[in-house]
Amino acid sequence: MISRVLILLFCFVGIASAQNPPERTRLYKKTDPTNTGGLKGTIGSPSLPIVEILAVSAEDVDQVYEGEVIGEKRNSFQFNGLPVGKYDLVVVFASEFYEGLRLKAEASTLTAEDLVKINGSIQKSEPFFTKKFIHRVEGETGRANGARAICTYFRDKESALDLEQFEGKSSRPDFRRTFKLVLLKDVGPGWQIARARDLYPVWMNPKDALPTHNHSGVLQQLRVADQIKDIGTLQLSK
Repeated sequence: MISRVLILLFCFVGIASAQNPPERTRLYKKTDPTNTGGLKGTIGSPSLPIVEILAVSAEDVDQVYEGEVIGEKRNSFQFNGLPVGKYDLVVVFASEFYEGLRLKAEASTLTAEDLVKINGSIQKSEPFFTKKFIHRVEGETGRANGARAICTYFRDKESALDLEQFEGKSSRPDFRRTFKLVLLKDVGPGWQIARARDLYPVWMNPKDALPTHNHSGVLQQLRVADQIKDIGTLQLSK
């Protein structure tokens, strides 16, 4: 029953493939044309076409904005109409992704026991996805404190479709993948997932490898005021 409910939700929210990005934009916050602030820049390295670029509000992770990929090489981007504030960027390429998410303002104090319990909670979550990978997790140890993790959730088998057919079939042979920002809270006996924010859900070819995760500080805490800010050429890889 849980799997059927999850599949129904996917059909309504961001079920699009990489070839149908307008459908996935339902996940993202619409920009306000009255806001004059924004960001623009170029990715110098890796020298790859950008598949997707997102700006995540440092104050509210529900505020995720989709940027426009521009340029002949698709290595430049621009965000228009962003509210004043600080943003962390997520840049997705075909075979890797980079994120500058600030998971915790101060140094993480999570213990080895915390990490084991956090991993257990994430592995038990959303059974539709058969595999979950935690790339980074930071937080504060102790009851009622919180933690955040950036993860890849992956379903490595075909999926039944309840609301529509895929190429005349009732199931999809491709695999489902999403990057998630997971917010957790220590409730005493263990860590509980309070919220999970999808960042880039897609259907993928089973023959393709999962994108490699990278963290880059140059994508972190970019301030937006009342004008388009040119952040220049960013070197994400060395």
